[in-house]
Amino acid sequence: MGLEYLYSIGLDVNDVESLKANTDDNTYSDLTLFEPLVSLNIKYMKDFGIKNYTDVLIKYPGIFLRDSESFQNIFSKFDKEDLIQKVAKNPAVFKKMVEFVDNN
Repeated sequence: MGLEYLYSIGLDVNDVESLKANTDDNTYSDLTLFEPLVSLNIKYMKDFGIKNYTDVLIKYPGIFLRDSESFQNIFSKFDKEDLIQKVAKNPAVFKKMVEFVDNN
C-alpha cells in the first residue's frame, strides 16, 4: 500500500517520487490511509480547472487531507477564473488562500 492510487488521478512516477521526497512520515501515512478523501479532493481541484494540481499536491500535500466540505469551501470564497489564473502562476497562492479562509 502506498501512493500508487495517485497514478489513476493523473500523477506520473516523477510526481509521486517528488511527493514522497517532500512529505514527512506522518503526512505520507495519512495520504495512504485516507486515499478516498485525498482522491476526492484532487478530483475536485482538477475538475474545478486547476491544471497544475500536481504542483499544489507535491508542495502542500496536507491541504488534501482536509475533509471534502472544508476543501471545497476554499474554492467557493474566490472568483473561479481569478483563482485558476493565480494558482497557475504560483501554486503557493493556493496555500495562502487556505490560510485566508481558515483565519477569516
